[in-house]
Amino acid sequence: MKISHKKPLDQIPVVDGIKVFYLIDRFSARIETVLNIIGVVFIMLLMILTATEIIGRYAFNRPIPGYVEDVELMMAAIVFLGIGYTQRVGAHIRMDMVINKFTGRTYHLVEALSIFLALIAYGIICIASFKGTIDAYQMGDVTEYLYTPTWPSKLCVPLGSFFLCTRFFLQIIKHIGQAYTGVEIRDLE
Repeated sequence: MKISHKKPLDQIPVVDGIKVFYLIDRFSARIETVLNIIGVVFIMLLMILTATEIIGRYAFNRPIPGYVEDVELMMAAIVFLGIGYTQRVGAHIRMDMVINKFTGRTYHLVEALSIFLALIAYGIICIASFKGTIDAYQMGDVTEYLYTPTWPSKLCVPLGSFFLCTRFFLQIIKHIGQAYTGVEIRDLE
Protein backbone atom coordinates (compact mmCIF):
# COMPACT_ATOMS: atom_id res chain seq x y z
CA MET A 1 0.00 0.00 0.00
CA LYS A 2 1.39 3.38 -1.02
CA ILE A 3 1.10 6.29 1.42
CA SER A 4 0.53 9.68 -0.18
CA HIS A 5 2.15 12.67 1.46
CA LYS A 6 0.28 15.16 -0.69
CA LYS A 7 -2.01 17.69 0.95
CA PRO A 8 -5.69 17.62 0.03
CA LEU A 9 -6.52 20.14 -2.69
CA ASP A 10 -8.36 22.40 -0.27
CA GLN A 11 -5.17 22.84 1.80
CA ILE A 12 -2.85 23.82 -1.04
CA PRO A 13 -2.45 27.54 -1.77
CA VAL A 14 -3.87 28.26 -5.20
CA VAL A 15 -0.66 29.70 -6.68
CA ASP A 16 1.24 26.56 -5.71
CA GLY A 17 -1.36 24.42 -7.48
CA ILE A 18 -0.71 26.06 -10.86
CA LYS A 19 2.72 25.13 -12.17
CA VAL A 20 3.38 28.34 -14.13
CA PHE A 21 2.71 30.54 -11.11
CA TYR A 22 4.72 28.20 -8.93
CA LEU A 23 7.73 28.46 -11.26
CA ILE A 24 7.44 32.25 -11.50
CA ASP A 25 7.12 32.42 -7.72
CA ARG A 26 10.23 30.28 -7.14
CA PHE A 27 12.29 32.15 -9.75
CA SER A 28 11.19 35.52 -8.39
CA ALA A 29 11.92 34.37 -4.82
CA ARG A 30 15.48 33.44 -5.79
CA ILE A 31 16.09 36.78 -7.48
CA GLU A 32 14.55 38.64 -4.52
CA THR A 33 16.85 36.79 -2.14
CA VAL A 34 19.92 37.62 -4.23
CA LEU A 35 18.92 41.29 -4.47
CA ASN A 36 18.32 41.35 -0.71
CA ILE A 37 21.80 39.92 -0.08
CA ILE A 38 23.29 42.60 -2.34
CA GLY A 39 21.38 45.23 -0.34
CA VAL A 40 22.76 43.77 2.90
CA VAL A 41 26.29 43.94 1.47
CA PHE A 42 25.69 47.64 0.77
CA ILE A 43 24.56 48.10 4.38
CA MET A 44 27.80 46.49 5.58
CA LEU A 45 29.84 48.68 3.22
CA LEU A 46 27.99 51.72 4.52
CA MET A 47 28.78 50.77 8.12
CA ILE A 48 32.47 50.27 7.32
CA LEU A 49 32.59 53.50 5.31
CA THR A 50 30.89 55.45 8.12
CA ALA A 51 33.22 54.05 10.78
CA THR A 52 36.23 54.85 8.60
CA GLU A 53 34.89 58.35 7.97
CA ILE A 54 34.42 59.01 11.69
CA ILE A 55 37.85 57.67 12.63
CA GLY A 56 39.52 59.52 9.76
CA ARG A 57 37.74 62.79 10.49
CA TYR A 58 38.16 62.94 14.27
CA ALA A 59 41.35 60.94 14.91
CA PHE A 60 43.46 61.99 11.91
CA ASN A 61 41.64 65.10 10.66
CA ARG A 62 41.42 63.37 7.24
CA PRO A 63 37.77 62.87 6.15
CA ILE A 64 36.95 60.59 3.22
CA PRO A 65 36.50 62.67 0.06
CA GLY A 66 33.04 62.26 -1.44
CA TYR A 67 31.66 60.41 1.59
CA VAL A 68 28.23 62.07 1.38
CA GLU A 69 27.94 61.32 -2.35
CA ASP A 70 28.82 57.67 -1.79
CA VAL A 71 26.24 57.35 0.98
CA GLU A 72 23.57 58.95 -1.20
CA LEU A 73 24.30 56.50 -4.03
CA MET A 74 24.23 53.50 -1.67
CA MET A 75 20.85 54.44 -0.21
CA ALA A 76 18.93 53.48 -3.34
CA ALA A 77 20.47 50.00 -3.27
CA ILE A 78 19.87 49.61 0.46
CA VAL A 79 16.21 50.60 0.25
CA PHE A 80 15.04 49.19 -3.06
CA LEU A 81 16.98 45.96 -3.59
CA GLY A 82 15.39 44.28 -0.58
CA ILE A 83 11.86 45.57 -1.06
CA GLY A 84 10.53 42.53 -2.97
CA TYR A 85 12.04 40.13 -0.45
CA THR A 86 10.51 42.09 2.40
CA GLN A 87 7.07 41.87 0.77
CA ARG A 88 7.47 38.12 0.23
CA VAL A 89 8.27 37.41 3.86
CA GLY A 90 5.61 39.85 5.09
CA ALA A 91 8.05 42.10 6.96
CA HIS A 92 6.67 45.46 5.81
CA ILE A 93 5.00 47.53 8.47
CA ARG A 94 1.37 47.81 7.52
CA MET A 95 -1.84 49.09 8.98
CA ASP A 96 -4.28 46.22 8.61
CA MET A 97 -6.82 47.07 11.29
CA VAL A 98 -9.56 47.43 8.68
CA ILE A 99 -8.55 44.47 6.51
CA ASN A 100 -8.35 42.11 9.50
CA LYS A 101 -12.01 42.83 10.29
CA PHE A 102 -12.96 40.85 7.20
CA THR A 103 -12.98 37.07 7.05
CA GLY A 104 -13.11 34.45 4.35
CA ARG A 105 -13.63 35.48 0.77
CA THR A 106 -14.23 39.13 1.59
CA TYR A 107 -10.82 39.29 3.29
CA HIS A 108 -9.08 37.93 0.21
CA LEU A 109 -10.90 40.29 -2.15
CA VAL A 110 -10.10 43.33 0.00
CA GLU A 111 -6.48 42.19 0.34
CA ALA A 112 -6.26 41.68 -3.45
CA LEU A 113 -7.70 45.17 -4.01
CA SER A 114 -5.20 46.81 -1.64
CA ILE A 115 -2.30 44.94 -3.24
CA PHE A 116 -3.61 45.95 -6.68
CA LEU A 117 -3.49 49.62 -5.66
CA ALA A 118 0.09 49.13 -4.47
CA LEU A 119 0.89 47.41 -7.78
CA ILE A 120 -0.35 50.46 -9.69
CA ALA A 121 1.72 52.83 -7.52
CA TYR A 122 4.92 50.82 -7.78
CA GLY A 123 4.32 50.15 -11.47
CA ILE A 124 4.37 53.91 -12.02
CA ILE A 125 7.52 54.20 -9.88
CA CYS A 126 9.17 51.37 -11.83
CA ILE A 127 8.44 52.89 -15.25
CA ALA A 128 9.32 56.47 -14.29
CA SER A 129 12.54 55.49 -12.51
CA PHE A 130 13.60 53.28 -15.42
CA LYS A 131 13.20 56.25 -17.77
CA GLY A 132 15.26 58.33 -15.31
CA THR A 133 17.95 55.65 -15.27
CA ILE A 134 18.11 55.56 -19.07
CA ASP A 135 18.33 59.36 -19.18
CA ALA A 136 21.14 59.39 -16.58
CA TYR A 137 23.05 56.77 -18.56
CA GLN A 138 22.63 58.57 -21.89
CA MET A 139 23.56 61.97 -20.44
CA GLY A 140 26.55 60.59 -18.57
CA ASP A 141 25.16 61.92 -15.27
CA VAL A 142 27.83 61.93 -12.55
CA THR A 143 28.17 63.21 -8.98
CA GLU A 144 29.64 66.64 -8.40
CA TYR A 145 32.74 65.83 -6.39
CA LEU A 146 34.03 62.40 -7.42
CA TYR A 147 32.33 62.21 -10.84
CA THR A 148 30.84 58.82 -10.00
CA PRO A 149 28.20 57.70 -12.53
CA THR A 150 24.72 57.83 -10.99
CA TRP A 151 22.94 55.38 -13.28
CA PRO A 152 23.94 52.20 -11.38
CA SER A 153 22.40 53.63 -8.23
CA LYS A 154 19.35 54.82 -10.11
CA LEU A 155 18.95 51.35 -11.66
CA CYS A 156 18.31 49.90 -8.18
CA VAL A 157 14.94 51.70 -8.00
CA PRO A 158 13.29 50.17 -11.11
CA LEU A 159 14.95 46.81 -10.48
CA GLY A 160 13.64 46.55 -6.93
CA SER A 161 10.27 47.98 -7.95
CA PHE A 162 9.95 45.47 -10.79
CA PHE A 163 10.42 42.49 -8.49
CA LEU A 164 8.08 44.06 -5.94
CA CYS A 165 5.46 44.39 -8.70
CA THR A 166 6.05 40.76 -9.66
CA ARG A 167 5.48 39.77 -6.03
CA PHE A 168 2.33 41.93 -5.90
CA PHE A 169 1.02 40.26 -9.06
CA LEU A 170 1.58 36.79 -7.60
CA GLN A 171 -0.07 37.78 -4.33
CA ILE A 172 -3.09 39.21 -6.15
CA ILE A 173 -3.52 35.95 -8.09
CA LYS A 174 -3.13 34.01 -4.85
CA HIS A 175 -5.74 36.07 -3.00
CA ILE A 176 -8.21 35.95 -5.89
CA GLY A 177 -7.70 32.20 -6.05
CA GLN A 178 -8.22 31.92 -2.30
CA ALA A 179 -11.40 33.98 -2.57
CA TYR A 180 -12.61 31.74 -5.38
CA THR A 181 -11.92 28.49 -3.49
CA GLY A 182 -12.92 29.88 -0.11
CA VAL A 183 -9.79 28.61 1.63
CA GLU A 184 -8.53 30.84 4.45
CA ILE A 185 -5.01 31.95 3.49
CA ARG A 186 -4.12 32.88 7.08
CA ASP A 187 -4.62 29.23 8.06
CA LEU A 188 -2.29 28.02 5.29
CA GLU A 189 0.69 30.27 5.96
